[in-house]
Amino acid sequence: MNLLEATDLRATVAAGFAALRSGDPARARECFARVIAQQKSDTSAWYGLALAQRGMGALGEEDAALDQVLALDPRHVPALISKGDRHARGGDLRAASSYYHAVLKLAAGQKSLPAELRSELQRIEALCQRFAREYESHLLAAVARKGLDPAATPRFAHALDLLLGKREIYFQQPRFFFYPELPQIQFFDRRSFSWVPALERQTEAIRAELHGILVTGSGFAPYIQAEADRPNFSARGLLNNPDWSACYLVKNGTEVPENASRCPNTMAALRDIEMCGISGRSPSVLFSLLRPGAHIHPHHGFMNTRLICHLPLIVPGKCSFRVGNETREWREGEVLIFDDTIEHEAWNSSNELRVILLFDVWRPELSAEERLLIAGMLESIDQFGPRREWTD
Repeated sequence: MNLLEATDLRATVAAGFAALRSGDPARARECFARVIAQQKSDTSAWYGLALAQRGMGALGEEDAALDQVLALDPRHVPALISKGDRHARGGDLRAASSYYHAVLKLAAGQKSLPAELRSELQRIEALCQRFAREYESHLLAAVARKGLDPAATPRFAHALDLLLGKREIYFQQPRFFFYPELPQIQFFDRRSFSWVPALERQTEAIRAELHGILVTGSGFAPYIQAEADRPNFSARGLLNNPDWSACYLVKNGTEVPENASRCPNTMAALRDIEMCGISGRSPSVLFSLLRPGAHIHPHHGFMNTRLICHLPLIVPGKCSFRVGNETREWREGEVLIFDDTIEHEAWNSSNELRVILLFDVWRPELSAEERLLIAGMLESIDQFGPRREWTD
């Protein structure tokens, strides 16, 4: 095709769209058909033909033309919107939603959008929200008609939220060591751990020892501190920041005598708990303090073979903790157990201190042999060079 022919085809496409704007779909169809006869890969002509067919009430032909557009360019946003609208008018809300969500996803990656497209995006986003509500109502009613309760188990309720797009899916993403085939669980059921009731009964005694440390004003230091042999640019404002502070009773598997000696009841309460034991690394036992307004930004833990345990001691309210897609508030004296290799973050939005007792335990799914293997491997790594970690 020479330049003159290409120019003539572009002019014919422009004439077709002008005919559409003037309310003459028959003339528009003629223009677009002429272009397609000479250039079958012209997406603009195919899309214009689809609009012309719609204007003439030829809905089957409109669909065929839209399919041609998307065969040539699967990311053609106006054609995707039109396909969504076609399915919505036909009552197929699931199919319509699939096209609309594809458009929203494509638009999210674009820095600037024409005003006309922004208006269309607002329209289809509102439609997606309406369809989602109708879909949820349908599912809940259908399950209820079968005599079932969607909220009967937390796991099914969680699955339903994921299906409905009300929660995101989060997976383990350890920063150093991943052990395969362990369940992806955000918060563990505290009732599954036999040591929890005995520890919770010691909350008052442990809190009294914490108060003794707080009164003296000693023992706490910023949780994240600069290290001469490590990069120090990824702490998100918490490097050397006392907003997040720690008082270690046991650090990287070694007791801190000056702090542990001040907390005999705390140490005794932890004695019968099978903590994660790795020489030079684990366990760590500490009072973790968040000052008013502090925010620990989203991050992931070191390895997925252990769990982090919180015993909340001072919780003034307006303090929350997110693991994956679930956010909880700490309750004084009620243990939280979670997988810290799933993205998590914490806030203290109150005007007072929040303090918890924190320690780590082995994953219950690991056999005694596996624990020995993991500990031996990590201890061997440290013989190559010590590794520090960020635990919270």
